[in-house]
Amino acid sequence: MKYIFVLLILFSCGLKKEEKKELQFFQVQKSDFTHVINKSETPRNPDLTAVKTLSNRDYPIDIAIFNDGRFYYDLPNLDDGYGTWEFVDGKIKLHAKRDLFDINIDVVALKESAEVIAIDFRDRFSRKVLEVEKINIDN
Repeated sequence: MKYIFVLLILFSCGLKKEEKKELQFFQVQKSDFTHVINKSETPRNPDLTAVKTLSNRDYPIDIAIFNDGRFYYDLPNLDDGYGTWEFVDGKIKLHAKRDLFDINIDVVALKESAEVIAIDFRDRFSRKVLEVEKINIDN
């Protein structure tokens, strides 16, 4: 009976933790991301149901990247706004200035062709790497 009790304590203390799967990022060409970039300039009030959008509903965040070097973001728990983007070292780097904090997000390829995409960023708690759903985007 003692042994069962000790085993229960050991397992409840986390000796048998699941290992986190380490994602592999691929450096791709800028042309590999063209399918997620809207060909138009950034509209004043983007309709995310009508433009190409990267979305993670669990976090939640929506991002629409436009051809003029700008992007629009919507963080339903905080606010929305605009920022700029550039292609550097095989990924799209997003940056936006806010009153309380700056937004810095890398859009990264999880497959060599960038058909599977994630966003990599730090929030106030920790680093996040979230696979995104592509809305209005054909591969």
